[in-house]
Amino acid sequence: MFRIAICDDEQIVCAQIENCILKYAKENNEKIDTQVFYSGEELCKFLEMGQDFDLIFLDVKMKLINGIEVGRKIREEMDNQITQIVYISGNDNYYRDMFDVRPMHFIHKPLNETEIVKDVRLAMKLADKLGGIFIYKKGHETFRKPVKNIIYFESNNREVKMVTNEGEEVFYGKLDEVFKQVAKYHFMYIHKSYVVNYFYVTKFRYDEVTMSNGDILPISQSRRKATRELQLKFEKEGLI
Repeated sequence: MFRIAICDDEQIVCAQIENCILKYAKENNEKIDTQVFYSGEELCKFLEMGQDFDLIFLDVKMKLINGIEVGRKIREEMDNQITQIVYISGNDNYYRDMFDVRPMHFIHKPLNETEIVKDVRLAMKLADKLGGIFIYKKGHETFRKPVKNIIYFESNNREVKMVTNEGEEVFYGKLDEVFKQVAKYHFMYIHKSYVVNYFYVTKFRYDEVTMSNGDILPISQSRRKATRELQLKFEKEGLI
């Protein structure tokens, strides 16, 4: 579970950020938990009780304890160097004050959904919680492979070849079942015989993709539109 805190004294801003995150989580089948705080004091009390978050969207200008002070408490008093912080503000006058807090990003009001999603994605990458495990069987043995290491799958009759950055594995299975396991990790079903990991595609063309290992794989005519739509969706999210 990836945990995100949203701290802003404007309820409408908190609702906007939370709605963006929940929409993203639903569309991508990601397990994300959000918690909203309307003051720096409320967030600090929660953290002092031993609770923590993977990412905090934190308003700079709040009453009593502002976002800069909250950030310093997190980094210095609580010695938390892991939680990612994204500052929110309507002006640029706080850049120097933020330096010691080492925020991951700074976003401006009015907020943009694309920026919020990009920051969630980046924080999940940094926390190494974006990927998953692909499970497959060979004979009576079960194997596990980190999804982030898989370049693509190729189907040949009843066999599936899994090409990874460590080599190749062949096992019996159906590509449809493979895709069900990995679809939420940004894999693309480009051809009846190929499922590719978007993160390892180095070049998109109308009818083919080039993978990081140099392999060129075809995009079938029936899947070109869907592949192009997924490509644009992932690019909009700021994936690299």
